[in-house]
Amino acid sequence: MIINFLRKLAHRSPAIPRSAGEIGDYRRNFDQAAAFTKSCGFAVAKPAWAFEDALDSEGSFLEPPMRRAGVIDPAMSAGQCLKWCHYLAPEYERQLGRAVWLTIGQLWKGDSVIFSPTWGELKRWSNRGISIAEIQQQGRVGVNLHAWLTIDTGEIIDLTLLSSMAKFVGGGYAKLAGAAVWGRDPGVLNNHRYFPMAIGQAFGESIGMKSELPLLANCAADLNRVPMVLASVEN
Repeated sequence: MIINFLRKLAHRSPAIPRSAGEIGDYRRNFDQAAAFTKSCGFAVAKPAWAFEDALDSEGSFLEPPMRRAGVIDPAMSAGQCLKWCHYLAPEYERQLGRAVWLTIGQLWKGDSVIFSPTWGELKRWSNRGISIAEIQQQGRVGVNLHAWLTIDTGEIIDLTLLSSMAKFVGGGYAKLAGAAVWGRDPGVLNNHRYFPMAIGQAFGESIGMKSELPLLANCAADLNRVPMVLASVEN
């Protein structure tokens, strides 16, 4: 216990990017996210990276895990990235036969940050959860974080972003509801960048179980239930 306490004291999180040009290499950032997660008291090993591609360009890996998990309409993932990625991570790990991590962090578009949690916020949320008042004070539709899946090859699967854009931006994005994006940062989706900050099921569960609104799913039916506070903010 003393060693773990000293490790927490010794950990110094890297600077938050101020522009897309400062984000740097995804694997290096993911290793830092693993160290941060460990410093918050969650057991997580530094990834052993593979260097081949695990994801095919046609996306044949996408549908079987969703079918096994009982997903009926992927478009219902809009605004529920933590819930969907946490619930589906084990199924994608089974499908790919590789380590797959729930990944939480920032999402950038160009030099504008769309989701911008800080190290301090993530640590606080893992300890105390997210309050409804905090979301309302920020005037956001949802929680100020983004979640996606990372494969041990360094590839990313984002199951919810396009559905969120279809629902909350609309227009030409409406036709993208239910679709997913995958690949390697910075080439996952045109001008978007992913900055991983915390990883693993345990970290996500700690946030979800301590929050005032349902951010996790216990069954497939829960994937379609949007928290009332988020629905009220939308309206």
